[in-house]
Amino acid sequence: MDKVEIYYFSGSGNSFAVARDVARELNAVLTPIMAVINQENIDTEANIIGFVFPIYDFKPPQFMEKFISRIKDIQSKYIFALCTYGVTPSNSLKHLETTINSYGGRLSAGFAVGMPQNGLGSRKVTETQQEMMFSEWKNRVKKVSAVIKNRQKGEIETSILFFNMFKTQNLKLIPVYLTFLNQVLFKGVDSLAFTSNENCTGCGTCQKICTQNNVELVDNKPKWSDHCLSCFACLNWCPNGAINPGDSDLGIRNYHHPEVKISDMILP
Repeated sequence: MDKVEIYYFSGSGNSFAVARDVARELNAVLTPIMAVINQENIDTEANIIGFVFPIYDFKPPQFMEKFISRIKDIQSKYIFALCTYGVTPSNSLKHLETTINSYGGRLSAGFAVGMPQNGLGSRKVTETQQEMMFSEWKNRVKKVSAVIKNRQKGEIETSILFFNMFKTQNLKLIPVYLTFLNQVLFKGVDSLAFTSNENCTGCGTCQKICTQNNVELVDNKPKWSDHCLSCFACLNWCPNGAINPGDSDLGIRNYHHPEVKISDMILP
């Protein structure tokens, strides 16, 4: 009988929810990528392995290459991947396929899953749109899982960036992107550093949720270091909505997946 292990990374809980749904269908082991990424060799008895992650800047997170490079006997595994995206998956899974190939593996199937975005302009996503995304994914779970269970060679899903950017809901993001570019150009990238406002109670949630140990409490207020992954977990899981990237309104909603608990997100 096939053994399945799913490695995931998630900031908002979107990718965790997707990974968990597939894991339930396949009776798979769920493993946070950040719990194993610093191991010299990542050794698994599973003969089917999957990667689930959000896309950043239309690509897989940069740490994925480091993670993939450490998987032992990757060439002997059936490999699948799911990326979650808010605007467009673009060619993210093709980028991942290239990385896997460079280390001797083969990506047999790649699925792109639309989820509520948690970045620039995320307040533009309505609750109705969120529910549609959740419903569309729930309707796909069994089909996706069947491809994996049967070790089928599936499509590596992509999307034409230009086309997706001109969907109605994405056109609404243009003013937010212009505000973002204006801030970067005239105030510099450092002006987007995380800060906490007067709503901060010093509860320490941001420190607990950060997989990089990038947040510490100083005088009962969070202080960020310099190895942030920009996953926005600290912002999205703050119970008081007290964290902001910079001092401009970039339309970012304090969001996390409604079916995911903070206890699901904190590394063991």
